[in-house]
Amino acid sequence: MIRSALLSLAGLVVAVSIATAQLVEHGPWIGELGARSAEVRLFINEDRLTSLEVSKTRYFSQMQTFAQRARREGEPEGLAVFRLLRLEPDTTYYCRVRAGRVREYTSIGTFTTLPLPGQPTSFRFAFASNHQTDSEAGAFSEIRYQKPRLFFHLGNALSADASRPEDTAGWLGIYERFFESFTQAELYRDVPFIYTWDANDYGGEASHLAYRRFFSHYPLPADAPDATEETTLNPISQSFSVGRVRFVVLDTRTDRTTPDAKNPTLLGEWQWGWLQQELKAAALSHPLIFLVSSVPWHTNRGVSGSDDHWGYYADEREKIETWLAAEGIGNVVILSGNAGFLAARIGSGAPGDLTELQAGVIDQLIEPVIGSWTDGPLLPNPTEEFFGVVEIDDLRTRIEVVFRGMNQHGRDRFTASFTVPAK
Repeated sequence: MIRSALLSLAGLVVAVSIATAQLVEHGPWIGELGARSAEVRLFINEDRLTSLEVSKTRYFSQMQTFAQRARREGEPEGLAVFRLLRLEPDTTYYCRVRAGRVREYTSIGTFTTLPLPGQPTSFRFAFASNHQTDSEAGAFSEIRYQKPRLFFHLGNALSADASRPEDTAGWLGIYERFFESFTQAELYRDVPFIYTWDANDYGGEASHLAYRRFFSHYPLPADAPDATEETTLNPISQSFSVGRVRFVVLDTRTDRTTPDAKNPTLLGEWQWGWLQQELKAAALSHPLIFLVSSVPWHTNRGVSGSDDHWGYYADEREKIETWLAAEGIGNVVILSGNAGFLAARIGSGAPGDLTELQAGVIDQLIEPVIGSWTDGPLLPNPTEEFFGVVEIDDLRTRIEVVFRGMNQHGRDRFTASFTVPAK
């Protein structure tokens, strides 16, 4: 009888261990977030067919189940992708992977869908740039603790002295290393993120292919068949809205020329045309537009050891500002990184007079870029890690914006604010 009981207990232990087996190797991470949709990606330990359970409660008392999307050519082995549809707007969800009767109980993802487009919405987002390849920076944990709706990673996700692979597999391997960092993996599980690259994490065609195969992203207009010639070197420019705020994410690497070229450019011809169309459309329905740039805008040529900023492309910068003034498009704010400090330049909001919010660095110190700021710059001390949090308070007739530059201890080290009118 005792032997029978022991065998039953052993069977129960085996059943429990199977039911709670860890299926996830890396992830999940969430991107391409909409009001009724999202995309979830993760790596599983074994190459097997899985599904994703999605619930409004962390206990999964009621849930929807989504099938794994068929793997596409070139996607890495073990990557599972789930396209979530028919979700409810402005609603928090939890997600876990399932394989047969086995469920994941450790690596649980969470996200909050966006509000319906055009709806006045108050929210917060975070942004940062420049860190060591395998960074375990406390800043990532603090960003997660701040509970932003979204996180913008503005590039330089590799150490400056890190080797950049020449093949797509090498880049995919680097991207997986982001999730080997405990603090980064926790952040990306809980906060949907938008990622664009800069100098240290860009590597031509190989990085383009890896980006498309690994990261969730909003539609890339340059990849549309009728947008440009078919190539793997299309800019990763993308855009989306949160309430009445529009985000336009630039790619400052793909079509960049050197500063001494005949007509130096950070954007290239295709992206400049796309940007004009995007800003014209956004201005009709959005009181506030963020232009997301991996490099700082209000900087000066020849006063820094680096040419990786708009100061070395002043003619193109002036062309954009002049065009905005001619079109009467105001309340455009630059969101930038990779300058080496916290700073802000608060403009008037008039067309062509742009406000800029700058946040960097996390834990890869760089030579500061000299620029024109109304607030700051504030340089980190040798042990500080910087990031930015932006509070959007949509009060229907106006939108109040507060920029908080923070360190890894949750301390506000820098603040700036402004208000834009809204109809």
